[in-house]
Amino acid sequence: MQERCQARFLRADDAGVGRSVPQPFTDPLSAVLPDAGERARTRLRLAGALLFGSGAVTLGSVLFAPDPDVSDHPPLAVCAALFAVVAAVLLAWRRPPRAVLHAICPAGTVAATAAVALAEPIGLTPSFYLWPMLVAAYFLDRREAAANFAFVTAACAVSLALWVEPGLRAAMFVAVLAIVGVASAVVVVLREQVLALVLRLRTLASHDSLTGALNRGAFEQRLDAELARARRSQTPLSLVIFDVDHFKRLNDSFGHAAGDAALRGIGDVVAAGMRRSDVFGRLGGEEFGLLLPDTTIAGAATVANKLRRRLAAPTAGRKALTVSFGVAEVHAGADTARAMFADADRALYAAKRAGRDRVMRSDELPAVA
Repeated sequence: MQERCQARFLRADDAGVGRSVPQPFTDPLSAVLPDAGERARTRLRLAGALLFGSGAVTLGSVLFAPDPDVSDHPPLAVCAALFAVVAAVLLAWRRPPRAVLHAICPAGTVAATAAVALAEPIGLTPSFYLWPMLVAAYFLDRREAAANFAFVTAACAVSLALWVEPGLRAAMFVAVLAIVGVASAVVVVLREQVLALVLRLRTLASHDSLTGALNRGAFEQRLDAELARARRSQTPLSLVIFDVDHFKRLNDSFGHAAGDAALRGIGDVVAAGMRRSDVFGRLGGEEFGLLLPDTTIAGAATVANKLRRRLAAPTAGRKALTVSFGVAEVHAGADTARAMFADADRALYAAKRAGRDRVMRSDELPAVA
């Protein structure tokens, strides 16, 4: 039950503002950062610059190495210059469109094919096909990496068929694809494992292990993000804070295991009724918060009353609980996270003073002097 509850909160968290969403480019090194997609784009651009820059340096070094046959030097020099230009452009172009970034690896394959066509003797030049595939395996999803590998396979077959002696073609083709394929597969698997581990660590760092809800720090981050969205779109946003009545008495009478079971039960009830856009967090101890985007304070009070009634109804796996709720809405006088928390807290304590087991709205309380 706890695992299902936590998975449900994770899916809801993914649907909200400021969350992690699928990106066209991935980078495990920046997967937990708010601007993960932008950082992955930057790293891919720099990796492309390194790819072409390394090609330029490699071909340039050939020009200065002892070589009895220098007939291939002029075209290699042209290729080296073109690679250097591409590397410089990628370094200087801070925000290239996605199409350019997606073209980096196929362009690297074309560059490797040009090197194979021009090099005399061919030597280890076909190993250059490994470079763009490593970039594709690290930054692109499996489908696009597989497409790049298919392109490498075709390009390698054509280049070897046109510019390599017949007796060496088959052996070189198999050797190149084996090296490129195995290395790329290893990078894909390691990247996915690292990414899964990083995301798992992020989940552990941002979610309460008992209830599956966000911890206070992650909840406040989401509140800031939702506030920014509400300001931009001029849409309502409400915050509900609720607290289990007499929770210490429950722990003292039935033990901490019963208290933990009660908190897990709250998580189950909230998970069963929340929308994908809602945000649920454990603020500390027996206090929780529920963020309701696109919901007025009247609508939030209705949601809170439904939760109160569900928690007050005992089930086979959960004791009946009385819970007090405070509800606040973003408005001109409370358009920050701190102000919304203050309004909701004030309403929560008003509910406690009024006898508990009730919902109080901040807009129905006397104004603070």
